[in-house]
Amino acid sequence: MTDEPGLFDIPTSRAQEAPEALRELPIRPEQIAQIREAFDKAGVTEQDERKSLINSVLIRDVASLRELHAVEVRRILQAIEQRAKPKSTGTAWDDREEDTWIDKL
Repeated sequence: MTDEPGLFDIPTSRAQEAPEALRELPIRPEQIAQIREAFDKAGVTEQDERKSLINSVLIRDVASLRELHAVEVRRILQAIEQRAKPKSTGTAWDDREEDTWIDKL
């Protein structure tokens, strides 16, 4: 046996250090504004409800929006959009998206 590292051995000193590019970037003020705007549009006004929704998306507990990472914003915005209450303007007939043959006459 030799003392040389094997083909797939990773030196421990390099494995413990995370490269700068892989570290989580903090959330930007623009992203915080996006999340708040999405909550307002979705009709989610209670802080407890907002926190519950964010914590359901993440696998960690978050006390404020400033604790989020930039990469998590997209998933949170998607969850808010899915939870948004659809705005009904009338009946299903009134809310249809496509024209019927009657509309085309």
